[in-house]
Amino acid sequence: MNSMVSNNQNAVEHINSAKVVGIFKAIAPRSFEKTFEGIKTEQINHAMKICIDGLTREQIDKGLCMVRDSGYCPDPAMFRKWCLGVQGFGTEQQRAVDSFKKKNAALANIVKWLSDRDVEITNAEKEAYNRCYEMFSNLNYSNSYERSSYYAYEAFKDNYVDVVNEFVEKGITQTKWSKPPQIDLSVLYAKTGSEEKAEATPMTKEDFDKRTAYVESRIPQIMSDRNCDKSMAKLYAMAEYHSSGEEERGAA
Repeated sequence: MNSMVSNNQNAVEHINSAKVVGIFKAIAPRSFEKTFEGIKTEQINHAMKICIDGLTREQIDKGLCMVRDSGYCPDPAMFRKWCLGVQGFGTEQQRAVDSFKKKNAALANIVKWLSDRDVEITNAEKEAYNRCYEMFSNLNYSNSYERSSYYAYEAFKDNYVDVVNEFVEKGITQTKWSKPPQIDLSVLYAKTGSEEKAEATPMTKEDFDKRTAYVESRIPQIMSDRNCDKSMAKLYAMAEYHSSGEEERGAA
């Protein structure tokens, strides 16, 4: 009877959350810094206290062994799942996410790149930038640069988190972004014989709407495929449209 009471006491005895957090940091210090970047120690300890509530020492040890074996420091909610043996968004996916830069470091790198295009950026950073390009491009025209830059930076960080998760799901790893080779845009300015002949005739509204619809439909895909901004994607789309028009005229 006394043995049973002793076992029950061990199962529910208080576990120092700060000590668990300290073990986290000691096992995987670099991963710890990435996982809890910008979060105060007091907040981390409190979150850990909530998430390990009701767990036994044996369960805590099981979770810590997973931290040791994976070399990855999960957030408190995921750590609880590890302690309980719950499978789901597992270690490999979390380690894949961990292989990418954290959002604040990514933002700092993009800000440097905007001033110096020789700065190396990653594929995830460029994709996140593409998704809020307009906000960055309008900064110099804003009446309140500080406020506008705050919203642009926050939008970038939110987009970056989404991009990293999407890349991990698709099996895309973090790589250096390289500017794609340029395509011949001279087709936008060169005049063919038929165009010179029709120069006096302005583009009809139907033709204009057709071109606009084509260009707008192609912009998102071109931005993704070529990792370029919206303005450049629009030029590529227009070049495609006019090139396809020349091919059709040649075939005719």
